[in-house]
Amino acid sequence: PELAKENSKAGLEAFIGYWFQTLSYAYETGDSKTASDLSSPTCALCQHLLKSVSANYTDGRWLSGGRLRTPVTEVKWDTGTSLQEGKVQVIQEEIHYLDANGSESRELTTATNDAAAFFADFRGGSWVVSNLGVIQ
Repeated sequence: PELAKENSKAGLEAFIGYWFQTLSYAYETGDSKTASDLSSPTCALCQHLLKSVSANYTDGRWLSGGRLRTPVTEVKWDTGTSLQEGKVQVIQEEIHYLDANGSESRELTTATNDAAAFFADFRGGSWVVSNLGVIQ
């Protein structure tokens, strides 16, 4: 969305929602390109999630469920830096892991409702996720 391209508090809030939508799309389709393009290679959790999604869409396997929602986002805006941070509520539906023949290949992952710390950097006219973590 246009707002997500803005270097502003509202822009970052929009970007956070958009990034989780792209990750949700990856869970639903196996296509993680957009989420990957918006994530720094140094974001360990981002890379782990994207690698996991890709691994579950090989050899005819696929996922069912896993859709993400982010009903609450709080951004702490610091005008003195390009690195910004936010907290976000991330709700994910349960995930079923299916083999090419449609049988469940492993135990499902139950639904979650977590708080995440989200760090993004505004570089070259767009946001990039630089770090992500679950708040305990």
